[in-house]
Amino acid sequence: MYGSTNLNELNDESTLDAVVRLIGNPASGELYLSDIRSKAAVSLERYGRYLAELFREHCITVPPAVNLQAGLGGEVKVVGDHPERAVVERLFKNNQKLIKGFKELEVVHEIIRTQEEAMLNQQLRQRNPGAAAQLEANAGVPLFNLGITSGGALAFFSQASN
Repeated sequence: MYGSTNLNELNDESTLDAVVRLIGNPASGELYLSDIRSKAAVSLERYGRYLAELFREHCITVPPAVNLQAGLGGEVKVVGDHPERAVVERLFKNNQKLIKGFKELEVVHEIIRTQEEAMLNQQLRQRNPGAAAQLEANAGVPLFNLGITSGGALAFFSQASN
C-alpha cells in the first residue's frame, strides 16, 4: 500500500531518482507535478481501456460502476454491491498484470495527492495554524480507489478511519 503509512518509501532517494527517470527530465534531474499529472492521466486512460476490455471478455457489466480499492494489506478489493463482484475479485487474485497496473496507478496518484496535500496544508498553516493542526489530527488513512464507469476510469482517494 502506498498510502500515507509508506511516505518514507516514496521519499527514499533511490525511489525518487527512479521516478525522475521514468516521468521527469533525467538530464536535469527535475520533476514537475505537471509531468506526474500527465503521466497519471495517460496511465489511467490506458488501464481503464484494458480493464473495460477484460470486463467485456468476462461478461462483467458496467454500469453499474465497479469501485476498486487498495486494501490496507495491499490487496485490491471491490467496494459496494456490484452484481459480478466475485468475478472481478477473482480476476484480481489471478492476474498479476492487473495488480501491477493498479499498483502503478496507486503510486503515481499517491505522489500527486501527497504533493497537493502538502501545498494546501502549508497554505492553511500560514492562514490558520489551529485549523491546520485540527485537520491533520483528524485525517484518516487515505485509500486509493479506482472507479470503472461506462465513461471511463476515475481515480480518487477515500479515508479509512484511524
